[in-house]
Amino acid sequence: MFISKISNNPTKQVHTCTDLGITFSNNLSWDKQIEDIRNRSFRKLGMIIRYCKPMQDIDTILTLYRALVRSTMEYGSVLWIPKTKKDIKSIEDVQARFVRFLFQKMNGFYPKYPQNIGYRTMLEHLPIQLIETRFKESQIKLLQNALLNKIDSPYITSKIGFKIPNPKLRRDNKTLFYVPGNRHESFLKSPIVSAMKYYNDLPDKPDLFYHDIFSLPEEYSDEDE
Repeated sequence: MFISKISNNPTKQVHTCTDLGITFSNNLSWDKQIEDIRNRSFRKLGMIIRYCKPMQDIDTILTLYRALVRSTMEYGSVLWIPKTKKDIKSIEDVQARFVRFLFQKMNGFYPKYPQNIGYRTMLEHLPIQLIETRFKESQIKLLQNALLNKIDSPYITSKIGFKIPNPKLRRDNKTLFYVPGNRHESFLKSPIVSAMKYYNDLPDKPDLFYHDIFSLPEEYSDEDE
């Protein structure tokens, strides 16, 4: 292994570095970032649960969760958005813990006794979205901002490709963006490419130029990669 030196002193090898609150790894993996986000979010959630035990104002509890916990989970998520079911669940577990706490506050009993009530079932009765859905919304919002020139980044806009239909073939109205296939995995998981893939996979596609894209269907879910 080559070791760099400065004034004959060997430099220390590091496997991760943190910049603006985002942890980058030398293997281009976001595992450390996801772990850090999960741990930080759980610590903040634990504080909220402790201090809110005697509190009955649901709106205040929701505001604290959104301001302190959900904002932590979503910070910079367009970069490190989880791609596998395991990683998605590790982040979603934080919100699931809060939802169970909130359910008990609102109904007077814990949702796992006497009958287990699923996480998604509880969300149907709360003003809370799946974290996975919010991650996807943020990526497609990035795509919209790039298309509308709200982001001054020629590099990002240069990566947006539109699929031009072949007049000799049956027209495909479902695929708007061209997503390259034979590229390195890290490129295919990059924010703007992921956003194009997510948009192509949506059953009901919002208009990126006029539509409020913060209204993606809750049932949309990726397969594990």
